Amino acid sequence: MSKEQAYKMVTEALHQCTVEDSHHMAVVVIVDTEKETVKVYGLNIDESDVPLLLVEAAGEVGEKFLEKKKRVLQ
Repeated sequence: MSKEQAYKMVTEALHQCTVEDSHHMAVVVIVDTEKETVKVYGLNIDESDVPLLLVEAAGEVGEKFLEKKKRVLQ
């Protein structure tokens, strides 16, 4: 996927969070490796829910990675 395609997908997904009475939420993580900073933005989500959502997302990504790795090794 190109940067342009990824950007388009992200902006479309973020737009879903801005519609009136939307049931979509988003958490965006921006990393600046030069300044060594991380910024986390929540959209349509309570600030206190952001850490749990990030942990759950990391768990899902980790599981998918491990499943893929197992298939490659078999």
